[in-house]
Amino acid sequence: MTTTTCQDLPQLIFQHQKTAYAITDTEYNIIQYGGDTHLFGDTLQQEATLFDVVPELYGCEDVIEEVARGELPEFDLDNLNRILPNGETRYVDLALMPYQTEEPHLLVLLVDKTEWTQTQQTLTQQRNELGLLKAKLDEVNERMEFIIQHYVPREVGKALMENRIAADLGGNVREVTALFADLRNYTSISEKCSPDEVIDLLHVCLEIAASAVEQEGGVVVNFMGDAIMAIFNAPNHQEDHAKRATKAGLIMQENMKQYLAENKDHVPPLYLGVGINTGQALVGNIGVQWHYQYTSVGDTINVASRICSQARPEEVLIGPNTYEYIKSQSQTKALPPMKFKGKSQEMVVYTVLGVED
Repeated sequence: MTTTTCQDLPQLIFQHQKTAYAITDTEYNIIQYGGDTHLFGDTLQQEATLFDVVPELYGCEDVIEEVARGELPEFDLDNLNRILPNGETRYVDLALMPYQTEEPHLLVLLVDKTEWTQTQQTLTQQRNELGLLKAKLDEVNERMEFIIQHYVPREVGKALMENRIAADLGGNVREVTALFADLRNYTSISEKCSPDEVIDLLHVCLEIAASAVEQEGGVVVNFMGDAIMAIFNAPNHQEDHAKRATKAGLIMQENMKQYLAENKDHVPPLYLGVGINTGQALVGNIGVQWHYQYTSVGDTINVASRICSQARPEEVLIGPNTYEYIKSQSQTKALPPMKFKGKSQEMVVYTVLGVED
């Protein structure tokens, strides 16, 4: 067993703690040094001065004099970079303190903080990387939010994010109310306008129709040229879906009428026809493996489209099932029975004059 003498103890402590020290005279010449002197690098030579071993102190002469006179208890510099003779990089903390013997001296302490500094640098780098990753994720989330908001119906996107709609092909049969709305006179007017004028006008009209659907809680599942298709009671359950769809049809007709009145000198006479039908339909994701579309299909949807084709400008027509839901809350007028393509029997549809709030 090796025994350490008292004379060896300071050196042992300095080496264990990886600390080096130097003492300077009043002229800042190094007169004594010890400990792990490698921390001074290759600057600790014969007749070296304080500024030779710690060049970072250039410009700090006034402060050093205050420390030497005992006016300041200590002066510190952190994370000084030192290259050892073997090429290894070390990071040290410097402390200058007054050291009084027969004459005032300065005590210079270098404490190796390499491991701690490297850990801090690693943490800082990781924080920076996490910051960059967060920024990139925020950017991706913003793009995803834009895509969901502008390319996916809002309520459908929300239901998908909340896992209330399965993100795969297929769906389920449920009762829905389908609404179709398309523009009358669009083809003839588009022939007389420039492409830019046509697209601008189309955007306004589709916005009027889609906003009315959204106002009543419906979902526009498809834009088809100058027409929209919307459904109610999916993906969210709506007890009064037939009434909501009918109100949406009346609202879009009223808003369209107001828009034309306010812009009669600049906008050609464009009108909406609206058809609504209620019944069982398949609702879900339809398409192919690389492209889904949330929509609804079935006879109920086909009939709604046929009813829309019979609607005159500014008219809202509803099928018999929708009528049964809202007849006590609306003013309607039955039209003569109509024969629709694909249906074996004639059907009575109703024009809606108003719906109670």
